[in-house]
Amino acid sequence: MMNKRIVNLFLVAKVLEQAASAWFFGTYVLFLTATGLTLLQVNILNVIFMTTSTIFDPFTGNLADRIGQKRVYLSGLFFWGVGMTIYGLNRTIWMFALAEGIGAIGHALQSEALESWLRNHTDEEVTKRTQAKAQLWAKLATIPAAILGGLIGAKYGLQWPWLLAGISSFLALGLIWFLGRNVPEKPDNYPSEPVPSVWSMAKVIAKDKKLRQVVVLYALVSACVMPFNMFWQIVFSDAGGKTEWMGSVWIGVAVFSALGAKLSTKIRDGLRTLAIPIILIGVPMVGTGFLVNLWVIMTLFFLHELGRGMWPLAVFNYSNRYIAPHVRSTVNSLRSASGTIGAASGLIISGLLTKIFPPQEVWTISAVILLLVAIWTLKQKD
Repeated sequence: MMNKRIVNLFLVAKVLEQAASAWFFGTYVLFLTATGLTLLQVNILNVIFMTTSTIFDPFTGNLADRIGQKRVYLSGLFFWGVGMTIYGLNRTIWMFALAEGIGAIGHALQSEALESWLRNHTDEEVTKRTQAKAQLWAKLATIPAAILGGLIGAKYGLQWPWLLAGISSFLALGLIWFLGRNVPEKPDNYPSEPVPSVWSMAKVIAKDKKLRQVVVLYALVSACVMPFNMFWQIVFSDAGGKTEWMGSVWIGVAVFSALGAKLSTKIRDGLRTLAIPIILIGVPMVGTGFLVNLWVIMTLFFLHELGRGMWPLAVFNYSNRYIAPHVRSTVNSLRSASGTIGAASGLIISGLLTKIFPPQEVWTISAVILLLVAIWTLKQKD
């Protein structure tokens, strides 16, 4: 009975969390460039987010192992809501930087905290199925918010999606707390060992071949996918896309990402099978730098979301086979931090590349590197 309550709370929380943020998904870069920022400056703002998240992530994970992942996750929703509200109320790069920093703290607090909580309460198969179902429902739930955000932003101002995201995050926080107030932080069989420090666990990961390989892989893939995150609104706009329906693009993103999450349950073997989502991310984007038709570019972009949906769940389920429950959040957060380090590097490099190549061609460069990463993964021994 308790197992079912835990699974249901996780499903509800992930749906509310992602739907609350989706208001600005279709207008994020458009909002910033409309205030006069260049793509490089937009990327620098994201570097601030990634760097702040990297610094805080391991320590918030360690805190979650000590005081409870659910409690830390809820505090993350609060900080996220504050960051989104600051974004909507300001127009200067310095206030945007502050909003990114506060939002990053929220992201670090949430980062795989609830996933670790779920895994500590259930076995791998239940966790795998529950995560896939949660991502399926959550991605579909983001569609109405993303569409409405694009429409509201086009009609009333691009600051409104941010304000709606902030308000929604606060509402999600209240509802998740209410529904989960009687659900335990830790299972009855939770180990009583003391939680080691972040630095101690970092040394353990460095010496453990499997975890070390996952950390390196996570950083490389994160770096390569950042141009896809940052440039799609600009690429689609340059190809003839309109601001008022940019939020509707999220329908394709959400549906294909949800399908990818569902497919992630089929990945059952070792490290080398992680090449599957990497290939699915990279292959569709290889040719985008040479295309001019909006609908063809968009179709390939949607297809690459299959791999994007599979990737985080496949990595989580593989790596968590080798993590003890009492340090689960710490180790997952260290891996997550490696991803934000990679993402920050990808943002800086791709931003600089836009000074030489159009964003579409940067996509192709990233896709080729991803395929090289996939080849490296296939050559690793499990």
